[in-house]
Amino acid sequence: MKIIELCAVLLFSILMVGCTTSSPRLMDDPAAVQQDYRLGAGDTVNIAVHGQPDMTMRFILDKSGEINFPFVGALKLNDKTVDQVTKELTQRLTGDYFTTPMVTVSIAEFRKYYVSGEVKSPNGYAYEPGLTVEKSIAQAGGFTDRADRQDINIRLSGSNQLLENVDLTHSVHPGDVVIIGMGFF
Repeated sequence: MKIIELCAVLLFSILMVGCTTSSPRLMDDPAAVQQDYRLGAGDTVNIAVHGQPDMTMRFILDKSGEINFPFVGALKLNDKTVDQVTKELTQRLTGDYFTTPMVTVSIAEFRKYYVSGEVKSPNGYAYEPGLTVEKSIAQAGGFTDRADRQDINIRLSGSNQLLENVDLTHSVHPGDVVIIGMGFF
């Protein structure tokens, strides 16, 4: 009798799995979330050299991702972390100009991400580290009454790739577009 009950439960489980109509929710890859923030077009960066007020500057990165810094010339910031820029700038200033320069690089403003579709205030918003779909929807004023809370997609920055059916805890990156679909009553 136990074997028949076990077989019945197993058969019922298999049937229930086969009855699902929507694709599974797309979750984040933990390794991708832990990567350091990479600078890109639209970021505002502060650079300061201790004891050198003339070398304290603020830059807004354009599409080239390159800036012109005193004594160094062209410096590419695009797709580098703040630590990488700090090390490169320190290295390039050491020697001819300074013996041990103290360089500080920080992000003053992050570039935008976008929320569209069935939210109360669709728009572009400044990125914040640790941003999730849920937080982005909250910044956009929340769902409208017509929103389908299960139809959430992300168009990835710099590509036409569309991540469909993402989870509310999925991370959002600068330049991404979070798209909230419309539900039918």
